[in-house]
Amino acid sequence: MKSERLEVIDLFKACACVLIVWHHLALYSPMSFVMAEWLPLIEVFLLNYALMAVQIFLVVSGYLNAKSWAHAVPQSAFDFFLRILLRYQRLVIPLLAALSVTVAITALVRPYFNHSSLSNSPSLMQVPAHIFLLQDILDLEAFSAGVWYVAIDFQLFAMAMVCTSLAQTWQVISGKGSVVRKAFGFWVILTLCSIFVWNLNPLGEMWGPYFFGAYGLGLCIGAWRYTDIKLSTKNLGLLILFCGLVAIAYQPRARLLVAIATATLLCWYEANDCKAIQCLQLKWICELSNASYAIFLIHFSISLLVSAVVFNFWPEDQTVNAIGLWVSFGLSVWVGRFIHLYIETPKPTWTRWLKWVTTFVATCMGIMLFG
Repeated sequence: MKSERLEVIDLFKACACVLIVWHHLALYSPMSFVMAEWLPLIEVFLLNYALMAVQIFLVVSGYLNAKSWAHAVPQSAFDFFLRILLRYQRLVIPLLAALSVTVAITALVRPYFNHSSLSNSPSLMQVPAHIFLLQDILDLEAFSAGVWYVAIDFQLFAMAMVCTSLAQTWQVISGKGSVVRKAFGFWVILTLCSIFVWNLNPLGEMWGPYFFGAYGLGLCIGAWRYTDIKLSTKNLGLLILFCGLVAIAYQPRARLLVAIATATLLCWYEANDCKAIQCLQLKWICELSNASYAIFLIHFSISLLVSAVVFNFWPEDQTVNAIGLWVSFGLSVWVGRFIHLYIETPKPTWTRWLKWVTTFVATCMGIMLFG
């Protein structure tokens, strides 16, 4: 029987969230530098490899989006422009809430915590750039770690939706075949272009095409059973593995290896009809998965606050710094769940968007004027 929730997806999201939070703790918090004397290998792993969990988020995001579109795409009532705006609202409303906290905490600790992880005071250009997810494109400093990912997620969503819109237009003109299959074809082309061309240029990291390889793998797997292509999901997994190994042989990339591994596991999951996995049906995995985006958004500001306190009172005490790291992680999860429940989960509207835009702008302006 098919599971009501996709436990493997919950596990992927929960693990990726934990790894990214700890990567940023290792990268930005002075507490991690103190702890590195105790656990140097863990520090090296978190700094050099944990960020690759972003590839898991990209594959899973594409997979879930394709699943949600598969039934709606063939319908003439499928409003692409409305869906893009809705995606923007869903991403930006909790982002602005988290950034308001981050900007305020940064200003609060700045006099007592002279550290490279602190962003500069807000500028007039940075405020609208963050509201419209343009900070990296305009080469402006981000207020928080991970803001770039939100912009990339929106770009990838828009790219996938444009492909779907083209597929529906093609279907109306031709009157033959399947809209999903046509969209699938566009996604395959973009995925291969990303893996073999766009992803090789590090200067393209502020643009969606650079990351479409991982995202597109998720799209293709999520849409596969709706394309009616006479090829089993297991064989799709083998095909993905083959293409991935060719791409890695062409240009070795550990992050691509993570994306291919995630995609292959998803193919196995699909081949088993997404059957329930009892050992993964745990409440904490589900809750951590649900709140993963909110935790991702707020953890940097929590780390700043805890780091500032520990840095000022116990800068060299390894035990206190170790406790501080876990306090940062625990508070990030707790505050993230709060943001998920009360800010991210309610239906996004332009009224709520305007409320958080106003809050964010007021916070930044207050710091610019009085900070």
